Amino acid sequence: MATTNGAPTSLVGKTFDCSFGQFVPRLTVLSPTELRVQATIGATEIDEVVQSNLTGVRPGLFIVSWTEQGGNFVVQVQDHENQIVHNYARLADGQQFCAQGTIQPVTTA
Repeated sequence: MATTNGAPTSLVGKTFDCSFGQFVPRLTVLSPTELRVQATIGATEIDEVVQSNLTGVRPGLFIVSWTEQGGNFVVQVQDHENQIVHNYARLADGQQFCAQGTIQPVTTA
């Protein structure tokens, strides 16, 4: 994958899957402050646009956080250069979901 520069705007318009084994949410960065989250968790499907905070740390490395309508709060460290994502979430029921996975770019037709 080509290196994405460190400015948050460099992710705008990009779609990628964050693969955590069986759980693979798809994220589309709509703007530095808006993110579309699509995921299936058991029988629950999520497809919503959320307010997000996107910070560039260095070229290809970003921190993004958001709160879903159901109350889940998610923070990710996304290393697009190495295609690695670290996910830290406090779920609405109080549980935590911490995982490391891979970032897979999605090309739209």
